[in-house]
Amino acid sequence: MQVVECKFQVVQYRLQDVKQKNIGNMANYVIKEMPAGMGNGSEGKAFPKMQVYTEFDYDKVVELINANSPAFSKATVRGVLDTLAVVLKSYLPMGHTMKIDNLGVFSLSLEFVDNETQKKYHHVRVKDVNFKVDRKLVDAINREETFELTPSTPQQPSPYSPEERLQRALQHIDRHGFITLQEYANLNSLSYTSASRELAKLVIDPNSGIKVKGAASHKVWVSKK
Repeated sequence: MQVVECKFQVVQYRLQDVKQKNIGNMANYVIKEMPAGMGNGSEGKAFPKMQVYTEFDYDKVVELINANSPAFSKATVRGVLDTLAVVLKSYLPMGHTMKIDNLGVFSLSLEFVDNETQKKYHHVRVKDVNFKVDRKLVDAINREETFELTPSTPQQPSPYSPEERLQRALQHIDRHGFITLQEYANLNSLSYTSASRELAKLVIDPNSGIKVKGAASHKVWVSKK
C-alpha cells in the first residue's frame, strides 16, 4: 500500500493568543470508572477522561484557523479543507493512505456486507476512515499543556423516566445505527456507571428492542430489528 504524503504543515503563529481569546486556556479531566467486565479484568478500572465543553463545527474551525493564521482568508481555509475532503474521498479507495505532517495518517477499514462466512466471494464496503495521530502532535500538546482534575459534583438524577430514556436511545439508534455507552449516559444525563447498569438490564429485557454488539471497549448497542 502506497503512502501519499500531503505537505500540509500544521503551523503555529499566535496559538496562545487565539486560545485565550476564543476558547480559554483550560485543560481539565475527570476520573471515570470502567464498568466491571470491560477491559482486561473483572474489576472496574479508573481512567482519566478529557473534560469536553464544546464541539467546534466546521465554521468555528475555519474561524480558528483564520485567527491563528490571518494570512489565510476564511475562503482560502474553506477551499483547502473542502479540497482535502475530496482528495481523501478520491485516493483512499485506490489503496493509498494520506499523511499530513504533524497531524496524522488517514486510511480506510473495510467490512463484509453479508455475514455468510462460507462464501468464496463477498460484497465489501468501507467500514470507517481511520486516523492515526502523528506522535509529534501528542508530544507538542504534552509540552504545552498541564491537565487539572475537574472538581467532582454529585450526580443529579436523570430528568427522564426509564421509559423516556429507552425511547431516546431507540431514536438515537434509528438516526445513527448504534449508541455507545458514553452517548447513552450523555443523552439521558446519567453517570457512566449508571448508564452501564441500565443498558445491561435493557439487553436482557426481551421487550426493550435493544441488543449489544461487540465486546469490551468496542461494545455498542443496536436495534434488535
